Amino acid sequence: MLSQCANSQCARPFLRLRQGRLFLVETEYVARTGELTAPSSPRMRQQPRRVERYWLCDQCAEVWTLVHERGQGIVLVPLRRPASTPEAVARGYRETA
Repeated sequence: MLSQCANSQCARPFLRLRQGRLFLVETEYVARTGELTAPSSPRMRQQPRRVERYWLCDQCAEVWTLVHERGQGIVLVPLRRPASTPEAVARGYRETA
């Protein structure tokens, strides 16, 4: 269950779906030692998967996004902002041309 912002530096509580940004991440399910698992059938995916839910508050969602990295799990990554001034756009165009 979601209880607060996924940014560990932010403690805003999750109250409403319309606030912030909700992330649904499909990950591989790893069975614990001794846990029973159903044998896979040809119709099923090879590895069972599960959906995890994460939420960023409005303020954090303006500058951050969440990315799933294999081996690390969910990682907070800064959003790249497009150049906003015409000069910056022209400068970026000249550098790539």
